[in-house]
Amino acid sequence: MMMQLRGFTLIEMLIAVAIFAFLIMLAGPMYAKFMGNSQIRNAGDGMLNGVQQAQSIAVRGNTLARLVVDPTTGTGGWRILETVDGTEPAGLPNPVQVYSVTDGSPHASVVPTPAGATQITFDGFGRIVSNLDATPTISCINVDHSTMTGLRSLRVVISNTGIGIGTPKLCDPAAASTEPQACPAAIPCT
Repeated sequence: MMMQLRGFTLIEMLIAVAIFAFLIMLAGPMYAKFMGNSQIRNAGDGMLNGVQQAQSIAVRGNTLARLVVDPTTGTGGWRILETVDGTEPAGLPNPVQVYSVTDGSPHASVVPTPAGATQITFDGFGRIVSNLDATPTISCINVDHSTMTGLRSLRVVISNTGIGIGTPKLCDPAAASTEPQACPAAIPCT
């Protein structure tokens, strides 16, 4: 009587490993693209949340609150500073809240516009007002990936006119104007 062998032979195992390696090779580029788009989305959501929180802090405290954006790729982020009676406290301001892009999007590139703008200030009614130091006010924050190309860019747009004054929106600059995720055409962000 012959014994039946159970389990895998070495050849069967090598074939299974080869098929698995081939599938990983096929999925690798798609996974990298997925991770890159996720980092862009995380950074975009983080910037949108910063604008909304600064506006909320200004309304809640009936004071001036400003969002200061650090556009340094890989280490940047934002911080929210509260201003009492329209003046800066002596010394370094104590941030109410801080966010770093390293928290989920280390390769995200954050570029505020207009050029040179790094902050936006809200008053006690949630409206955008001039910055205390007379620097340009952020109207858009463009979010892209710093090391990969061909990914979906996002943009945070802060309206200062019309019905949605001070209302931030996370949008897709490449979307058709008829789509809901499209950026408003009335706000130039170049």
